[in-house]
This record gives sequence, C-alpha cells and structure tokens, in this order.
Amino acid sequence: MMGSVSAIATIFFLLSSLLLASSDALERPPIVDGLSWNHYFRNCPRLETIVRTHLQKVFKKDTGQAPALLRIFFHDCFVQGCDGSILLDGSPNEKSQPANIGIRPEALQTIEDLRSLVHNHCGRVVSCADLVVLAAREAVSLTGGPRFAVPLGRKDGLTFSINATRNLPPPSFRTGQLLETFAARNFSTTDVVALSGAHTFGRAHCSTFFSRINQTDPPIEPSLAKNLSNTCPSAQAPNTAVLDVRTPNVFDNKYYVNLAKRQGLFASDQDLFSDSRTKGIVKSFASNEKLFFNSFADAVVKLSQLDVLTGKQGEIRAKCSVANKGKEGLVVTSVVENAVDLRVIKVCEAQARPPTVRGLSYTFYTKTCPNLKSIVRTELKRVFKKDIAQAAGLLRLHFHDCFVQGCDGSVLLDGSASGPSEKDAPPNLTLRAEAFRIIERIRGLLEKSCGRVVSCSDITALAARDSVFLSGGPDYEIPLGRRDGLTFASREVTLDNLPPPSSNTTTILNSLATKNLDPTDVVSLSGGHTIGISHCSSFTNRLYPSQDPVMDKTFGKNLRLTCPTDTTDNTTVLDIRSPNVFDNRYYVDLMNRQGLFTSDQDLYTDKRTRNIVTSFAINQTLFFEKFVFAMLKMGQLSVLTGNQGEIRANCSVRNANSNSFLSSVVENVAQEFIEM
Repeated sequence: MMGSVSAIATIFFLLSSLLLASSDALERPPIVDGLSWNHYFRNCPRLETIVRTHLQKVFKKDTGQAPALLRIFFHDCFVQGCDGSILLDGSPNEKSQPANIGIRPEALQTIEDLRSLVHNHCGRVVSCADLVVLAAREAVSLTGGPRFAVPLGRKDGLTFSINATRNLPPPSFRTGQLLETFAARNFSTTDVVALSGAHTFGRAHCSTFFSRINQTDPPIEPSLAKNLSNTCPSAQAPNTAVLDVRTPNVFDNKYYVNLAKRQGLFASDQDLFSDSRTKGIVKSFASNEKLFFNSFADAVVKLSQLDVLTGKQGEIRAKCSVANKGKEGLVVTSVVENAVDLRVIKVCEAQARPPTVRGLSYTFYTKTCPNLKSIVRTELKRVFKKDIAQAAGLLRLHFHDCFVQGCDGSVLLDGSASGPSEKDAPPNLTLRAEAFRIIERIRGLLEKSCGRVVSCSDITALAARDSVFLSGGPDYEIPLGRRDGLTFASREVTLDNLPPPSSNTTTILNSLATKNLDPTDVVSLSGGHTIGISHCSSFTNRLYPSQDPVMDKTFGKNLRLTCPTDTTDNTTVLDIRSPNVFDNRYYVDLMNRQGLFTSDQDLYTDKRTRNIVTSFAINQTLFFEKFVFAMLKMGQLSVLTGNQGEIRANCSVRNANSNSFLSSVVENVAQEFIEM
C-alpha cells in the first residue's frame, strides 16, 4: 500500500512539473549551482501541493496575505540573499528595521505554519528560504498571476543583517536610483519594470507616499491626490491605501495602466512612466499582460537566486524564526576534519574553582545585603526582556575593567583634571553607554535596600555573571568583597592591556600569560564573543584591500555587504549562528572559518589552541565548565579588599569625602591629589 501511495505521489509530482513548464521552458533563466527544478522530487514529492493547498485556505480568509508574502520574499532576497534571514528573531533583527516595519506578522506566521505542515509530512528536509520562495510564487498565481516553476534547494542562513536592510530601495526613489540599485545585482531595465509590477496588489501606509500627494514631479492625477488626502490627512496617519486603484487584490497588468493615467501611488512607481528609459516598457506591459507575466516570472527566478546558500552551507531550520541549536544545525564540515585530535580536556573536580584571593568570599554579603543577588538578577531580567543585547555590553564591561588594572571598577570612572578616563581610551570607546547606566541603576537599588555596602566593582562582576546565565550560559557562584579603585588607568596602560581584535594568538597568549591565564583560559574567555556585535572598523582589515584567505568566502561576501568600505561604521554580530545566545557555537564558527576577528579565527589556526577550540565546539558542557573557571580567575585580578579602595556613592565618581588618594597616571607621570 505504501509503495502505491509513493508511486502516485511521484506521478503527481511529474504531472505538476509538466503543467508548470511553459511552452518556452527552454528559455528559463540559468540557475546557480546547488539549485534544481526538481530538488525535492524524492524526499518531499508533495511539497508544492501542500504549500498551494494551505495558501488557498489562507487567501480565502485573508487575500491581503498574498502581497504580504510576496513582499517578504522581495525583502529577504534583496538584503543578504534568499536565505530566510528576514524570518529570524533577534535583538534587533531585519524585521524590526524601518524598511520592514510594515511586514505583516500574519504572513510570517503563515511561513511558519507551512514549515510545520511540510516537516510533519516529509521530515525536516525543506528550508524556510525555499518556503518563502514557494509562498511568493503561489501568492502570485493564486491571485490571478502567472504559474511558473522556481528552482529549489536553498539552505537557511545562520545570521541576519541589520545594516544590509539599507539595500532596500525606498518608495521615494526615482527611476535612475532604482536602475542603479538593481544593476548592481545584475538586473536589467526590463527586470526592474517587471518586478515593480508586484505593486499590482497590496496596500501601503500613509507615511510611504504622503509626500507625493501634492507632488508635480512625477505628476499625480488630481482625483487620486484628493482621495489620498482624505485617507491621509497627515504623514503620521495610521491609515493605508491600495497600491493599484483598479484591481487592488488581483495580480494583473492594471498597475501599468495606472501609471499611464498618472495614478501610481509611489514616486518610484510613477517615475517609471516619466523616465524615457522605462516608459516604453511600461506601455508594452500595460497593453500586453502575457508579456508582463513572462517578464515578471523571469525576473522573479533571477531574484530568487541572489546569494543563495546551498549544499553544506547554512542549515534547514527546525523553526523559521530561530537558528538551530545543537549539533543538528551545525555546519561543522566534519568535526574530525583532517583527523583532528579531539583529546578532551579533563576537568578535575578538585579544581572546579580556582583559589580565592584573600579578602574575597562566596558569602561576603550574607549578613549585610542578603538580597543582593536577587536584586541584581531581577533588574537584569527586566533589562534583557527589553534588550537582550545589553547582556554582551555588561560582559564586555567586566572584561575591560579586569584586564587593565584589575577588577576595581576603574572603567566606570569619569575623567578628571588629571586626565581622560579609561572610558575615553580607544578600546573602550564602543563600550555601551547603557551598560554604564545599568550598573549605576543597580547600585541605587542596592543602596536603597542595604545601604552603601556593595561596591561598584562587585556589581560589575555580578552583572557579567548574570548576563552569561540569562542569555543561555552557565549559572555559577562568584567570590565577592571587592572594593572600588581610587584611580583609573592612563590611555597607554589601557592600550597595553587590551589586545586589539587584529591580534594573533601569540600576542593574545603572551598578553594574558602575564595575568596568569593559560591557553585554555584564553580560548574559554574568547567564548565571550558568542554574544554581542562589533563595528566594521574592528574587522575590515580582514576584508580590504583583499579578503583574508582564511575567511569563508560566503561569510566574507556578506560582511562586505554590511561594511562596503573600510571606513563604514555599521555593525554585525560576533556569532553568526546564535548571536544573542550564550552557547558553544562561537567555536563552531571558528571551525567553519567564520570567526569575525583575527584574534578569534587564529585560535583555530594556531596548533596551540586548535584542539581546545574543537573540544569546545563538540562539548558545550566542557566549554561552560572551563569558561566559569577562567572567569573566576579573571574576576580576581588585582582586586582591592579590606581597607583598600572604597565603596563609591556614584559608580562614575570617586567619593568626595574619602581620605585616600586619587592617583591617575597620565603620560607615565603620577599625579596625586590629597583630599584636605
């Protein structure tokens, strides 16, 4: 019985393929390596039937989802390729960017519903990126447009690009700008006019076209302008208007008729009829729907192949909005690549914690501030619920505090008459301003509850610990009792103690060896880069003038989209697989040559650290154990305890009533100020 069902499914697939193929099938656009017209012929033969049947039900209830699904496809492919990155959640993400604000949540849910149906029927063999393409194709054909085949076999991307959403041309673009933007992606003038025909259905918010209502160039038909004024009394009005005044819910060629009548909604639409380079094409499509349909199908097939991931690249997500976790989603291109020695680093239970420095204790605030940890964690849960990206900012703050002149909260201090603060030194200029405010806010909460008994340096250490745990990492105890420093380091000292991201492994090992941190500690602490973002300036040395040959080519290509020049100030995530989750996937990135910094990637290149990277990539528990051990060591560097230092009343300012001195080394000259 099962055999006959399989045979029927196979026959159905073949018949569907024949129906999809037009008489000029030989004129299909060329397809990129890794894609195929019959990719799911064996492992999911009913794929297209499942998608079409479900969307027929969806559109029967809400035909407005058809243009929304087509828009998701356009906005996915035009950012960093057709990789489903627009579907990913994150803080922030592509969906939250201005160009994507109007994307309907219901349409995103429809893609996820399709994934569930398809995976239940065929197993996890179909990517979300392919489902986006298929849903767009069906959105066209089920609303009156052409039925055409699309090549399949895309894999889902492992990251999203916030800055690359700027590649999406706004509705205010003129034809010259549109043509230039699309030409950079190898689209012809006919392709641009054909793809613009997607505006034959759907709606737009007032803010996207309000400036056009009284516009004379390109011209707008008076009665349309009057109607739009009634709909949109201001640009801020929450109302919407149809894109095609003639057949707003039908995919046809009436959009081009609108342009000939000066009834295009966007400037980017109407200018196609004003510009001599595109006016003839608009007229041809307005008078010949079949010509438009054929040109549109060809352009969509071209668009659907932009920067696709295939084969061993990317993954097939178990949920479209979340990158996979665990070994099932890793592109580890064989963990035992080249017979790598996978000797596991044993963790001796007797050394689960490093020795505790005199003056620190795991129970330091038991009597003076028993609710300390609860207050800190509760506040950070509230913060991270709004912005999980602050976790990486707080972790980095702790690192940059401890590595310079010890864990004394000196990185929190503002500058003084004696010189600029540590915050003003180049390595610290990108520390998040909000992270400093969070530390001060927690200090205020603790002082209100317990009095001034908890130091800012202890708060910084606790905030870093909870940042790790609340973003998916290990929970662990840390010794407390640090006092706040009375001095901040000079620019020179800060630079000397914070190796730049361009450093190689030798430089990093030598630098941290002076702080009694061994290679395992170094690789473990580098795992802090499993969360957070970085500015282009920190890694463009690997992209320009030529790409670092060690870097994965596709990874580098995507980075160049984010950082088109070596002076761009955009940002990108440190860990492309799970940018907001503290896990071991950073090490998987390194094995796939997708480490962002030289200091990251070289850990896998250097034989002294390669095996440690590999061990952490395949054993998250081991990484967590070693990370905790290294954090406990780092968190005790040159601490002040007992009668040393002070407990600040404001984390950014030394106490005014202290009898201690404040010394700040500026240009290697000690200046001492004694409070009288």
